[in-house]
Amino acid sequence: MRVTIRDVAKAANVSHATVSRALNRASDPFISDATRNRIIETARQMGYQPNRAARALVTGRTGQISLCLWTENIHNSYQWNVTHVAHAVMQSRSYELLVNLVGYKTLELAEKNLVSPPSVDGIICYEAAPALGAMFGGALPAHLPIVTAGTYNLLHGVDRVAIDLSEGSFDAMRHLIGQGRKRIAYLTNDKSVNKDPRYIAYVSSMNEAGLPLEIIETPSGRAGPRLLIGQYVAERGAPDAIFCHNDDIAIGAYRGLRDVGLGVPEDVAVVGCDGLEDTEYLDNPISTIVQPLARVLELSCEYVLARIDNPDRPIESTVIKSKFVARESSGG
Repeated sequence: MRVTIRDVAKAANVSHATVSRALNRASDPFISDATRNRIIETARQMGYQPNRAARALVTGRTGQISLCLWTENIHNSYQWNVTHVAHAVMQSRSYELLVNLVGYKTLELAEKNLVSPPSVDGIICYEAAPALGAMFGGALPAHLPIVTAGTYNLLHGVDRVAIDLSEGSFDAMRHLIGQGRKRIAYLTNDKSVNKDPRYIAYVSSMNEAGLPLEIIETPSGRAGPRLLIGQYVAERGAPDAIFCHNDDIAIGAYRGLRDVGLGVPEDVAVVGCDGLEDTEYLDNPISTIVQPLARVLELSCEYVLARIDNPDRPIESTVIKSKFVARESSGG
Protein backbone atom coordinates (compact mmCIF):
# COMPACT_ATOMS: atom_id res chain seq x y z
CA MET A 1 0.00 0.00 0.00
CA ARG A 2 1.07 3.59 -0.65
CA VAL A 3 2.79 5.23 2.32
CA THR A 4 1.04 8.47 3.27
CA ILE A 5 2.04 11.57 5.24
CA ARG A 6 -0.07 10.29 8.14
CA ASP A 7 1.94 7.02 8.15
CA VAL A 8 5.19 8.98 8.32
CA ALA A 9 3.76 11.23 11.06
CA LYS A 10 2.76 8.22 13.17
CA ALA A 11 6.19 6.62 12.78
CA ALA A 12 8.00 9.88 13.60
CA ASN A 13 5.59 10.66 16.47
CA VAL A 14 4.65 14.10 15.10
CA SER A 15 1.55 15.60 13.52
CA HIS A 16 0.90 15.15 9.83
CA ALA A 17 1.01 18.97 9.47
CA THR A 18 4.56 18.95 10.82
CA VAL A 19 5.53 16.26 8.31
CA SER A 20 4.00 18.29 5.48
CA ARG A 21 5.91 21.44 6.45
CA ALA A 22 9.17 19.52 6.90
CA LEU A 23 8.92 17.86 3.48
CA ASN A 24 7.50 20.76 1.47
CA ARG A 25 9.32 23.78 2.85
CA ALA A 26 13.04 24.49 2.68
CA SER A 27 12.86 26.15 6.10
CA ASP A 28 10.28 26.64 8.83
CA PRO A 29 10.96 28.57 12.06
CA PHE A 30 8.65 26.23 13.99
CA ILE A 31 10.55 23.04 13.04
CA SER A 32 14.06 22.37 14.32
CA ASP A 33 16.74 20.96 12.04
CA ALA A 34 16.87 17.82 14.17
CA THR A 35 13.12 17.23 13.79
CA ARG A 36 13.24 17.96 10.05
CA ASN A 37 16.13 15.53 9.52
CA ARG A 38 14.35 12.85 11.56
CA ILE A 39 11.18 13.22 9.50
CA ILE A 40 13.09 13.15 6.19
CA GLU A 41 14.98 10.02 7.25
CA THR A 42 11.78 8.33 8.44
CA ALA A 43 10.08 9.11 5.14
CA ARG A 44 13.05 7.74 3.22
CA GLN A 45 13.14 4.50 5.20
CA MET A 46 9.40 3.97 4.74
CA GLY A 47 9.63 4.59 0.98
CA TYR A 48 7.34 7.60 1.07
CA GLN A 49 6.66 9.15 -2.33
CA PRO A 50 5.00 12.59 -2.39
CA ASN A 51 1.60 12.96 -4.02
CA ARG A 52 2.26 15.76 -6.48
CA ALA A 53 -1.40 16.66 -6.88
CA ALA A 54 -1.87 16.99 -3.13
CA ARG A 55 1.39 18.92 -2.77
CA ALA A 56 0.30 21.33 -5.49
CA LEU A 57 -2.94 22.02 -3.63
CA VAL A 58 -1.02 22.82 -0.45
CA THR A 59 1.94 24.77 -1.87
CA GLY A 60 0.48 26.09 -5.10
CA ARG A 61 3.43 24.55 -6.97
CA THR A 62 3.93 21.31 -8.87
CA GLY A 63 7.72 21.11 -8.57
CA GLN A 64 7.80 20.64 -12.35
CA ILE A 65 9.17 22.73 -15.22
CA SER A 66 8.31 22.10 -18.87
CA LEU A 67 10.90 22.19 -21.63
CA CYS A 68 8.83 22.99 -24.71
CA LEU A 69 11.15 21.96 -27.54
CA TRP A 70 10.47 22.42 -31.25
CA THR A 71 11.32 19.23 -33.11
CA GLU A 72 10.24 17.43 -36.22
CA ASN A 73 12.81 14.70 -35.69
CA ILE A 74 13.32 13.26 -32.19
CA HIS A 75 16.52 11.55 -33.34
CA ASN A 76 18.25 14.89 -33.86
CA SER A 77 21.38 14.87 -31.68
CA TYR A 78 21.22 18.59 -30.95
CA GLN A 79 17.69 18.31 -29.55
CA TRP A 80 18.72 15.34 -27.43
CA ASN A 81 21.63 17.39 -26.13
CA VAL A 82 19.30 20.29 -25.20
CA THR A 83 17.05 17.87 -23.30
CA HIS A 84 19.94 16.18 -21.52
CA VAL A 85 21.55 19.44 -20.36
CA ALA A 86 18.21 20.97 -19.27
CA HIS A 87 17.38 17.84 -17.27
CA ALA A 88 20.73 17.89 -15.49
CA VAL A 89 20.39 21.57 -14.61
CA MET A 90 16.83 21.24 -13.30
CA GLN A 91 17.65 18.10 -11.34
CA SER A 92 20.44 19.98 -9.56
CA ARG A 93 17.79 22.48 -8.46
CA SER A 94 15.40 19.77 -7.21
CA TYR A 95 12.87 20.32 -9.99
CA GLU A 96 11.42 17.69 -12.29
CA LEU A 97 11.72 18.43 -16.01
CA LEU A 98 8.85 17.53 -18.31
CA VAL A 99 9.80 17.50 -21.99
CA ASN A 100 7.14 18.53 -24.50
CA LEU A 101 8.24 17.81 -28.07
CA VAL A 102 6.24 20.07 -30.36
CA GLY A 103 6.15 20.87 -34.05
CA TYR A 104 3.81 21.48 -36.98
CA LYS A 105 1.54 18.65 -35.82
CA THR A 106 1.07 20.53 -32.54
CA LEU A 107 -0.26 23.52 -34.49
CA GLU A 108 -2.78 21.30 -36.26
CA LEU A 109 -3.97 19.71 -33.01
CA ALA A 110 -4.20 23.09 -31.27
CA GLU A 111 -6.55 24.38 -33.99
CA LYS A 112 -8.89 21.48 -33.13
CA ASN A 113 -8.49 22.04 -29.35
CA LEU A 114 -6.91 18.59 -29.06
CA VAL A 115 -3.78 19.69 -27.18
CA SER A 116 -3.48 21.47 -23.85
CA PRO A 117 -0.63 23.53 -22.36
CA PRO A 118 1.35 21.79 -19.59
CA SER A 119 0.27 22.35 -15.96
CA VAL A 120 3.64 23.27 -14.49
CA ASP A 121 5.35 25.96 -12.43
CA GLY A 122 7.15 27.41 -15.45
CA ILE A 123 8.11 26.81 -19.07
CA ILE A 124 11.39 27.01 -20.98
CA CYS A 125 10.31 27.59 -24.57
CA TYR A 126 13.21 26.43 -26.74
CA GLU A 127 12.66 27.68 -30.30
CA ALA A 128 9.01 26.65 -29.94
CA ALA A 129 7.14 29.97 -29.93
CA PRO A 130 4.58 29.00 -32.64
CA ALA A 131 3.53 25.81 -30.82
CA LEU A 132 3.40 27.39 -27.38
CA GLY A 133 1.33 30.28 -28.67
CA ALA A 134 -1.08 27.86 -30.33
CA MET A 135 -1.47 25.77 -27.17
CA PHE A 136 -2.43 28.88 -25.20
CA GLY A 137 -4.80 30.13 -27.88
CA GLY A 138 -2.55 32.94 -29.05
CA ALA A 139 -2.22 34.77 -25.71
CA LEU A 140 0.38 33.72 -23.15
CA PRO A 141 -0.88 33.64 -19.53
CA ALA A 142 0.45 36.52 -17.46
CA HIS A 143 0.74 34.40 -14.31
CA LEU A 144 2.95 31.63 -15.77
CA PRO A 145 6.75 32.14 -15.74
CA ILE A 146 8.09 31.58 -19.26
CA VAL A 147 11.64 31.86 -20.59
CA THR A 148 12.33 31.78 -24.32
CA ALA A 149 15.67 30.38 -25.49
CA GLY A 150 17.60 29.35 -28.58
CA THR A 151 18.53 30.84 -31.93
CA TYR A 152 15.17 31.57 -33.54
CA ASN A 153 11.40 31.37 -32.93
CA LEU A 154 11.82 33.38 -29.74
CA LEU A 155 8.90 34.85 -27.80
CA HIS A 156 8.46 38.54 -27.01
CA GLY A 157 7.66 40.07 -23.65
CA VAL A 158 9.24 37.32 -21.54
CA ASP A 159 12.71 36.55 -20.17
CA ARG A 160 15.05 35.60 -23.01
CA VAL A 161 18.34 33.75 -23.51
CA ALA A 162 19.33 33.99 -27.18
CA ILE A 163 22.15 32.26 -29.04
CA ASP A 164 23.89 34.43 -31.65
CA LEU A 165 25.17 32.23 -34.49
CA SER A 166 26.13 35.14 -36.72
CA GLU A 167 29.70 35.74 -35.57
CA GLY A 168 30.57 32.04 -35.53
CA SER A 169 29.02 31.55 -38.99
CA PHE A 170 30.93 34.45 -40.52
CA ASP A 171 34.15 33.15 -38.91
CA ALA A 172 33.50 29.73 -40.46
CA MET A 173 33.01 31.23 -43.90
CA ARG A 174 36.10 33.44 -43.59
CA HIS A 175 38.04 30.32 -42.63
CA LEU A 176 36.88 28.34 -45.67
CA ILE A 177 37.43 31.18 -48.13
CA GLY A 178 40.78 31.93 -46.51
CA GLN A 179 41.80 28.31 -47.17
CA GLY A 180 41.39 29.01 -50.88
CA ARG A 181 38.12 27.13 -51.25
CA LYS A 182 36.12 28.62 -54.12
CA ARG A 183 33.28 26.19 -54.74
CA ILE A 184 31.62 26.17 -51.32
CA ALA A 185 28.22 24.48 -50.95
CA TYR A 186 25.68 25.09 -48.19
CA LEU A 187 24.03 21.82 -47.11
CA THR A 188 20.75 22.37 -45.25
CA ASN A 189 17.49 20.75 -44.18
CA ASP A 190 15.91 24.07 -43.15
CA LYS A 191 13.01 25.22 -45.33
CA SER A 192 13.25 28.76 -43.95
CA VAL A 193 16.95 29.21 -44.71
CA ASN A 194 16.61 32.84 -45.76
CA LYS A 195 16.00 33.77 -42.10
CA ASP A 196 18.79 31.64 -40.65
CA PRO A 197 22.06 33.33 -39.53
CA ARG A 198 24.13 30.49 -41.03
CA TYR A 199 22.50 30.96 -44.42
CA ILE A 200 22.81 34.73 -44.20
CA ALA A 201 26.53 34.45 -43.39
CA TYR A 202 27.01 31.99 -46.26
CA VAL A 203 25.27 34.15 -48.87
CA SER A 204 26.87 37.39 -47.67
CA SER A 205 30.38 35.92 -47.57
CA MET A 206 30.09 34.26 -50.97
CA ASN A 207 28.72 37.41 -52.59
CA GLU A 208 31.46 39.52 -51.04
CA ALA A 209 34.11 37.12 -52.36
CA GLY A 210 32.48 37.03 -55.81
CA LEU A 211 31.87 33.28 -55.57
CA PRO A 212 28.78 31.43 -56.89
CA LEU A 213 26.16 30.13 -54.47
CA GLU A 214 25.56 26.37 -54.30
CA ILE A 215 22.72 25.41 -51.96
CA ILE A 216 21.95 21.72 -51.46
CA GLU A 217 18.74 20.60 -49.73
CA THR A 218 19.06 17.42 -47.69
CA PRO A 219 16.95 15.27 -45.36
CA SER A 220 17.57 15.60 -41.62
CA GLY A 221 19.77 13.27 -39.59
CA ARG A 222 22.90 11.51 -40.79
CA ALA A 223 21.77 8.72 -43.13
CA GLY A 224 20.02 11.08 -45.57
CA PRO A 225 22.98 13.45 -46.05
CA ARG A 226 25.35 10.48 -46.37
CA LEU A 227 23.36 9.03 -49.27
CA LEU A 228 22.60 12.39 -50.85
CA ILE A 229 26.16 13.68 -50.96
CA GLY A 230 27.37 10.56 -52.75
CA GLN A 231 24.68 10.96 -55.41
CA TYR A 232 25.36 14.70 -55.68
CA VAL A 233 29.08 14.21 -56.25
CA ALA A 234 28.39 11.53 -58.89
CA GLU A 235 26.10 13.89 -60.79
CA ARG A 236 27.79 17.29 -60.34
CA GLY A 237 31.26 16.62 -59.03
CA ALA A 238 32.57 17.51 -55.60
CA PRO A 239 32.59 21.06 -54.21
CA ASP A 240 35.76 22.37 -52.57
CA ALA A 241 33.98 22.72 -49.22
CA ILE A 242 30.62 22.05 -47.57
CA PHE A 243 29.20 24.34 -44.89
CA CYS A 244 26.54 22.27 -43.10
CA HIS A 245 23.44 23.52 -41.27
CA ASN A 246 24.20 21.29 -38.27
CA ASP A 247 26.63 18.66 -37.00
CA ASP A 248 24.40 15.66 -37.77
CA ILE A 249 24.36 16.74 -41.42
CA ALA A 250 28.12 17.35 -41.31
CA ILE A 251 28.78 13.86 -39.91
CA GLY A 252 26.57 12.31 -42.59
CA ALA A 253 28.23 14.36 -45.35
CA TYR A 254 31.69 13.42 -44.04
CA ARG A 255 30.78 9.72 -44.22
CA GLY A 256 29.25 10.14 -47.69
CA LEU A 257 32.38 11.81 -49.03
CA ARG A 258 34.56 9.01 -47.66
CA ASP A 259 32.17 6.43 -49.20
CA VAL A 260 32.97 7.75 -52.70
CA GLY A 261 36.71 7.89 -52.03
CA LEU A 262 37.12 11.60 -51.37
CA GLY A 263 39.49 12.88 -48.72
CA VAL A 264 38.44 15.30 -45.97
CA PRO A 265 39.86 17.94 -46.07
CA GLU A 266 42.25 17.10 -48.94
CA ASP A 267 39.44 17.06 -51.53
CA VAL A 268 36.51 18.59 -49.65
CA ALA A 269 36.53 20.65 -46.45
CA VAL A 270 33.61 20.12 -44.06
CA VAL A 271 32.21 22.49 -41.41
CA GLY A 272 29.23 21.83 -39.15
CA CYS A 273 27.30 23.69 -36.48
CA ASP A 274 26.22 22.83 -32.91
CA GLY A 275 29.36 21.59 -31.18
CA LEU A 276 28.26 17.96 -30.71
CA GLU A 277 30.82 15.81 -28.94
CA ASP A 278 30.60 13.26 -31.78
CA THR A 279 32.39 15.67 -34.13
CA GLU A 280 35.61 15.20 -32.15
CA TYR A 281 35.74 11.42 -32.60
CA LEU A 282 36.20 10.98 -36.35
CA ASP A 283 39.53 10.28 -38.05
CA ASN A 284 39.58 13.95 -38.98
CA PRO A 285 37.55 15.80 -36.32
CA ILE A 286 34.94 18.10 -37.80
CA SER A 287 35.21 21.87 -37.58
CA THR A 288 32.04 23.29 -36.03
CA ILE A 289 30.30 26.35 -34.66
CA VAL A 290 29.99 25.56 -30.97
CA GLN A 291 26.77 26.59 -29.28
CA PRO A 292 27.22 27.16 -25.51
CA LEU A 293 24.24 25.02 -24.52
CA ALA A 294 25.27 24.52 -20.90
CA ARG A 295 25.39 28.26 -20.25
CA VAL A 296 22.19 28.95 -22.20
CA LEU A 297 20.18 26.36 -20.29
CA GLU A 298 21.69 27.20 -16.91
CA LEU A 299 20.67 30.82 -17.44
CA SER A 300 17.23 29.80 -18.72
CA CYS A 301 16.65 27.73 -15.58
CA GLU A 302 17.86 30.57 -13.37
CA TYR A 303 15.47 33.00 -15.07
CA VAL A 304 12.41 30.77 -14.83
CA LEU A 305 13.02 29.89 -11.17
CA ALA A 306 13.65 33.53 -10.30
CA ARG A 307 10.38 34.43 -12.03
CA ILE A 308 8.55 31.80 -9.97
CA ASP A 309 9.86 33.34 -6.75
CA ASN A 310 9.34 36.93 -7.88
CA PRO A 311 6.72 37.33 -10.65
CA ASP A 312 7.15 41.13 -10.75
CA ARG A 313 10.90 41.21 -11.37
CA PRO A 314 12.08 43.13 -14.46
CA ILE A 315 12.31 41.14 -17.69
CA GLU A 316 15.85 39.96 -18.40
CA SER A 317 17.45 39.36 -21.79
CA THR A 318 20.86 37.85 -22.52
CA VAL A 319 22.57 37.12 -25.84
CA ILE A 320 25.30 34.46 -25.83
CA LYS A 321 27.62 34.17 -28.82
CA SER A 322 28.63 30.98 -30.55
CA LYS A 323 32.26 30.23 -31.38
CA PHE A 324 33.78 28.70 -34.50
CA VAL A 325 36.30 25.94 -33.76
CA ALA A 326 38.57 24.99 -36.68
CA ARG A 327 39.63 21.34 -36.77
CA GLU A 328 41.18 18.91 -39.24
CA SER A 329 38.05 18.52 -41.44
CA SER A 330 38.57 22.00 -42.84
CA GLY A 331 42.35 22.19 -42.64
CA GLY A 332 42.27 23.89 -39.22
